[in-house]
Amino acid sequence: MNVLVIDMLGCKSPYLGYQIESAFKQLGHQTRAFDYRAYKLQHLPLTNTLLNSLMVKHANSWKPDLVVVNKGESILPGTIDKIRKHGARAVNWNPDEPFGILQAFNKIKNIAEYDAFFTYDTQYLEGLKEINPKSYHLPAGADPFYAHKEQIPLDERKYPAELCMIGTAYPNRIKLLEKYKEHSMRIAGPGWSKSPIDMGKQSLSYVDNIEMVKLFNESKIVLNPYGASKNFICPNPRTFEIPASRSFELTDMPREVKDYFAPKKEIVVYKDEKEFGELVDYYLENDEEREKIANAGYKRVLKEHTMKHRVEKMLEIIKKL
Repeated sequence: MNVLVIDMLGCKSPYLGYQIESAFKQLGHQTRAFDYRAYKLQHLPLTNTLLNSLMVKHANSWKPDLVVVNKGESILPGTIDKIRKHGARAVNWNPDEPFGILQAFNKIKNIAEYDAFFTYDTQYLEGLKEINPKSYHLPAGADPFYAHKEQIPLDERKYPAELCMIGTAYPNRIKLLEKYKEHSMRIAGPGWSKSPIDMGKQSLSYVDNIEMVKLFNESKIVLNPYGASKNFICPNPRTFEIPASRSFELTDMPREVKDYFAPKKEIVVYKDEKEFGELVDYYLENDEEREKIANAGYKRVLKEHTMKHRVEKMLEIIKKL
């Protein structure tokens, strides 16, 4: 099957679109990529219209069997219908909030045009189904074979850092780390250099997936505290990426996390700031137990939560349509 992946970075390695395209290749499909934000043309109405026209032309010249859109917030109404007229099925796999309630620029303007619409977060399904009855839950996954591949073997790690936090410096995250600011850390993401606890000297503004995994593997505990907004209730991509790198994850992810990992066996979950501190102190001192959990989480990802698993599920649903 010929699969066109329409992605915000043109499936550039090692980002999400690349991982999706790679999963299709692993399953034996022929793929091509299209960058729907090419040269930042999406920012102006005139150039975005041109970019959408190029998207239709590119698709129709190759005649893919399936078009998979990763997010696609700047794809104009009518564009997907024009592609589907030539026989291709088109689906959207959306990693963000699709209605633009939290951030207006995330709004998907053509939900009804897709043969199927997939979302990370179950709370949006009801609203999506009102627009497109063929809407489904398809969670995030990980790529333990490349983008999130273990870089330092578990039994060879020296752990130059005790804690790792990759993500934006939201107030709740700053508060959690304040007690541990004297500990060795690996930190990356917007805002840490200007945070009240002065993480500037040991923080990076940005790392890609490959660099991120190295920081994971250098740290005893990788933190995944939820973001500032509680409007998302689904496990985020980091939930799967950390164990995919055979690293130990401590998170406050919501109730759905138990559907993917066994708490205390494959992942560790805290309920409040007090328990967070207790668990950090405990697992910093218990290397064998911590590494046992990291290895079990890794095996669970390999068994059920790779990007290949997600694409197989997508194809299974599409086949039934």
